[in-house]
Amino acid sequence: MRETVRSLRIYFILSGLVSLWFGFQSLVSDFQAGISPVMILVIATGVASAGLALGFLYVGLFLEKLLQHSSNWIVVLLYASIGLAVLSSTLSFLGGGGVTAIVVLAVTLLILWYLLRNVRRLAAEE
Repeated sequence: MRETVRSLRIYFILSGLVSLWFGFQSLVSDFQAGISPVMILVIATGVASAGLALGFLYVGLFLEKLLQHSSNWIVVLLYASIGLAVLSSTLSFLGGGGVTAIVVLAVTLLILWYLLRNVRRLAAEE
């Protein structure tokens, strides 16, 4: 299936909203867990995740203009998301997440790769 600007916009908006929802839920539970050096890292990762989710919403809202003028910004956002996904999954795995952390990482990386591939294709077509 070939993604269009419109369908890719929906992916970015939905990804941003889902990430914000889970990110805020995670941050609330992290703050309730208490403060320790590890929790500070986990909270910082959660804040970064919320920032990237807002970036996804921004890209979703202005995708057509960004593809024409700033497609590199979208690519950087996707690569930053990949890095954060690896970091947060590693923290989750080390914290006892086990196989679930690996499965979540695999699904996240597949989605981000799919978005990256389609952004590059649509930017080349613009």
